[in-house]
Amino acid sequence: MSRDNLPEQSRGRPAAQRPSGGGVERAQPTQAMPAAHQAGALGFVPSPDRFHWWAELSGDVKTYVEGKVGPAVEWWADLHERERDRPYAVVLGPNGLAVTTPKVNQRGQRTQSVRLDKFVPSSLKHAVVQQQATRARSGLRSLMGRGRDEQQPTAAPQLELSEYMRGVLGNLPLEAQQRLQTPFLGSQAVQHYRSYYYGNDEDLDMWLYLAGDRTVTFASGHRSLPAGADPQQASWRLVCYQADVAR
Repeated sequence: MSRDNLPEQSRGRPAAQRPSGGGVERAQPTQAMPAAHQAGALGFVPSPDRFHWWAELSGDVKTYVEGKVGPAVEWWADLHERERDRPYAVVLGPNGLAVTTPKVNQRGQRTQSVRLDKFVPSSLKHAVVQQQATRARSGLRSLMGRGRDEQQPTAAPQLELSEYMRGVLGNLPLEAQQRLQTPFLGSQAVQHYRSYYYGNDEDLDMWLYLAGDRTVTFASGHRSLPAGADPQQASWRLVCYQADVAR
């Protein structure tokens, strides 16, 4: 992982769309399973889309990022939460993950700090996760008492994530939640993460990633949800990525 600062200026061209093709990484059996989170409410406010904020980054920043991570596989740009009217961007490429953050240098100039997680060559894999709309299911919990020798179920491991991020993850299909979190169940901690969505309750696009010192996971996709329905009844089509970080 490295950081660099580059000048920020306005206007540019949108990043390339995700190329088609590529290998599909199949789920591998694992003993430990990550926690399944409850869906959090997704708030919506009027805002320009990701193409608008991408255009606010300078050509130098975009050229630098592409030189480090390769052509964009997935990306988003949005208004930064602490810097008024200034963007940040996240770019997943075949060679790494880049996250830019708006800064002001000692001379008062606006710059973008670039955090890079470089990948082991050819380690970026992806799998498609789909979920069809379902009706809410109901049932009866067991009222039988547990035997004295019967063990209580082991609590699923929890990652060090904010409640907000847990809520975002909870909107995803269970398989996508597992693919994003499973690499971080052992000694590898999540070092940084972000999420972004755009649209409305019924028609939503979402991007998010988790990054550690050995692994990056990333997901992007589209959700359709009937008006007033529970998020667990949504239709999803997601692409989940995983790559090894070069050490």
